[in-house]
Amino acid sequence: MATKLVVEGISPDETLETCARQIIVNYFHEMMSYKEGAKAGIDIEFVHDMRVTSRRLRAAMDNFADCFPKKPFKKHYKKIKAITRTMGAVRDLDVLIVRFQNELTNLTGVERADIRGLIEHLQQKHTEARQPMLMLFEELEETGFETEFLEFFF
Repeated sequence: MATKLVVEGISPDETLETCARQIIVNYFHEMMSYKEGAKAGIDIEFVHDMRVTSRRLRAAMDNFADCFPKKPFKKHYKKIKAITRTMGAVRDLDVLIVRFQNELTNLTGVERADIRGLIEHLQQKHTEARQPMLMLFEELEETGFETEFLEFFF
């Protein structure tokens, strides 16, 4: 589960840019720590945690944008935004599927059959929604995005 970020080395004696870099890098590391679990697709919480952390990372980047050169910063920001967006599509379906699965016990036989059909449809949509996420992860790995991001901010 996404946790509260604790960043070592942040102090009033450091420059704003130094603190911004440390915060952004810490959020980035946390976000990427969920990637393999999200790719595996076994536990929906990895997608949730990666999405939450990507949103926190974007918020930090929004707050500290003026500390960095605009053009390269914007390039990195757009990639993080793409991660958030693709994770969101998968997460929304995860939530719907779990919600309907939990409702099955409270329904009549006919209603259960209908809801099972809906769940199957949502699971197919979920499989389709995972493809852009997996393709994005592959692209990020092939282009060395993680290394490039960390070199820029660290």
